[in-house]
Amino acid sequence: MRPRPLSIWTDRIATVKENGLTISGDYRYFGFEVTDVTNGKTEAVRYCEDQSKGYSKEISTKKVLRTQPSDKDFILYTLQAAKDSRGDWQVQKQSWRKGDASCVQG
Repeated sequence: MRPRPLSIWTDRIATVKENGLTISGDYRYFGFEVTDVTNGKTEAVRYCEDQSKGYSKEISTKKVLRTQPSDKDFILYTLQAAKDSRGDWQVQKQSWRKGDASCVQG
């Protein structure tokens, strides 16, 4: 059985915390768009994330690890979702691409 997107993010957050880090700053999400709906049971969604003002932060020292902004701070996410037996939408697959031209701003 392949890992579900939620468990992937839960594991990622746990790893970051084990490394003594958390996040700080602002993360902005924009450009939400449903790109494909098939028979009302599956859909594809895309959106952008701006991480240019978001940083890692050391938990023990509270030091913010600032980075130089770049196009790679803009990430295009694509989700594929399907309705489960109760009719709730569940993400089945997620992908992302850093520096995608459709998301880069400023």
